[in-house]
Amino acid sequence: MPGAIVDVPSSRPSPDQVRAQLERILSSRDFGLPQRAKRFLQFIVDETLDGRGRYIKAVTIAQLVFGRDVSFDAQRDPSVRIEAGRIRRELERYYLLAGPEDEVLITVPKGTYVPSFRIREVSDAQATAPPQKPPLMPINAIYARNAVVTLPQSLRWLVTAATVGVFVLAQAWVWLNAPNPATGTTKPSILIEPFEPISSAPVAAAISQGLSYELVNKLMSLPDIVVKIDSTSGKRDGLYLFQGTVLMYGEKLRSSARLVRRSDGAVVWAANYDDDIGKEPVLNIQSNVAESIATSLARPLAVVGERQSAPLILAR
Repeated sequence: MPGAIVDVPSSRPSPDQVRAQLERILSSRDFGLPQRAKRFLQFIVDETLDGRGRYIKAVTIAQLVFGRDVSFDAQRDPSVRIEAGRIRRELERYYLLAGPEDEVLITVPKGTYVPSFRIREVSDAQATAPPQKPPLMPINAIYARNAVVTLPQSLRWLVTAATVGVFVLAQAWVWLNAPNPATGTTKPSILIEPFEPISSAPVAAAISQGLSYELVNKLMSLPDIVVKIDSTSGKRDGLYLFQGTVLMYGEKLRSSARLVRRSDGAVVWAANYDDDIGKEPVLNIQSNVAESIATSLARPLAVVGERQSAPLILAR
C-alpha cells in the first residue's frame, strides 16, 4: 500500500543500534517490567548479539538470570515461559505507546527465547514522494478503509442537506436535554482521584494510570452521569469523592477502591480486587476492574441522580 510503513526482514540493524534501542526501551516509563524481567531481556539480547543465540534455552535463562540451580525443570516450572510472555506484551505496549516511530524493532517471537532485530523502513513510494499535507475530508465523499469513493454530482446536495439536518437536530437535542436552572435538578457529581500506586514496582504506576483512564471511560457509558475531564482548573467539586490504590507483591495485584461522601467524610462503598498479572494480561485486568467498579457505583449514583447531579471531574 503506498505510503505505508512496512517492516523489511532483510534490513538488519547494527549491534550498536540494537543496544541503543534496548537502552531506550529499558529506560522508558512506558516499559513497566520488574528488574528480573529487564535482566531477562538484556541477557537474551546480549547473547544474541554476541553470536550465542542458539544456546539460549529456558534452563540457561533460569540458571543465569533467575539464579536457579541445575535441578531446574522447564516442563514443571513455567516461570521462564511466563516471564517471556510478559516481555512480549510489554514490548508490544512500548512500541504502541512510546516507540511508534522508533527505527529499530526488538521482538521475541513466540516459541523461542531468541530475540529478533530489524529496521522499520519506509516504503519506496513514500520515500520518493514529495511531502504533502493530509487532505481535508470532503463532505461529499465516503471514505472506505483504503479508498475514497466520490458521490455523483446529482447526490451532493442531498448529502449537504442531510448533514445540515443532522446538525440542527443535534443542537436541538442538546438544548432540550440541558439542565433547567429553575428546577435545580442536575446529575450526580463525583470527583475522581487517579489511582495511587503504593508499591515501588514501576509497573504499579503504569497500572494505576491505565486503571484511572479505564474507569473514567467506563463511567462515561452510564446514562445518568455526565463525564467531564478537567485537570487544569484545580477545582475540588463533587458530591462524592472516589479514591483508589494499587498494591503489588510479586505478581499479585490488589486494586482497592472506595466512595466517600464529602459532606461528612463517610465511606459509603469500598471494595478490593485481587488479580495475578502472571496469568492474565494487564490490559484485561484494568478493563475488568474498571467495569466492576463502574457497575458497583451505578446504583448509588443513579439514586442520587434523582435528586442532584453535576459533571464528573477528573482530578490530578
